[in-house]
Amino acid sequence: MAQVRVMSDDDGEVTALLDVLMPLLRAHPAFVPSGTRALSKRGTGERVVFELLLVGQEGLHVTVERTDRPDPGRRALPGR
Repeated sequence: MAQVRVMSDDDGEVTALLDVLMPLLRAHPAFVPSGTRALSKRGTGERVVFELLLVGQEGLHVTVERTDRPDPGRRALPGR
């Protein structure tokens, strides 16, 4: 899946851009954008990331099942 990152050193610029961009992507019949996530950033500004899928890709799920058994010498981590 493609990941789109929008960054700026100017406060509010990323939010203003995404306020326009996200509705356009949602309205386009070829795209399925995910929700946005804010990333940490040093200093001023914003960093936001979201995934962008093509229609038909949005139902893909990946699962991984373990077929081997863990080494018996390993113990579970203590509870917190």
